[in-house]
Amino acid sequence: MDEQGVAPGGSITGTTAPYQSGYYAPRADDEEEPEVIKQWRERRDLQLQDREARSEEKKNETVKAAQQNIDDFYENYNLKKEKTIAQTRRDAEEFLENREDTAAGGTSWERIAKLVDLSGKGARGGAAGSDKAKFRELLTNLKKDEKAPGATGY
Repeated sequence: MDEQGVAPGGSITGTTAPYQSGYYAPRADDEEEPEVIKQWRERRDLQLQDREARSEEKKNETVKAAQQNIDDFYENYNLKKEKTIAQTRRDAEEFLENREDTAAGGTSWERIAKLVDLSGKGARGGAAGSDKAKFRELLTNLKKDEKAPGATGY
């Protein structure tokens, strides 16, 4: 008895030879392609070429627009950077000039009040009733009082 086609459970698995189909695809050599199919292939090829050309054109436009956007970005960035540098220089010069002004004239409390922002509009101004508001009020009162302790200097 031949047990090549029997699985371990006793089921039959078939032959071990590969499956041979009797179907063969028709060859181009056997018969000529119909005229309708030739025309369809030509139209399809033309449409594909047209699509590729439009796609390439669209791609080139997108790349060109992206490059222009990048150039604009860096141009704006550099302008802002130059403006910021110039503004920082002006602020530094103004600060140095004002620093000389605060060191001269008036009582000690007046000079301190020139250095400190008493407006309360800074990054953290401090609302009414806060410690900063109380400190601003204290400095303002000391600035007005010529007989305040330390007003005459050191």
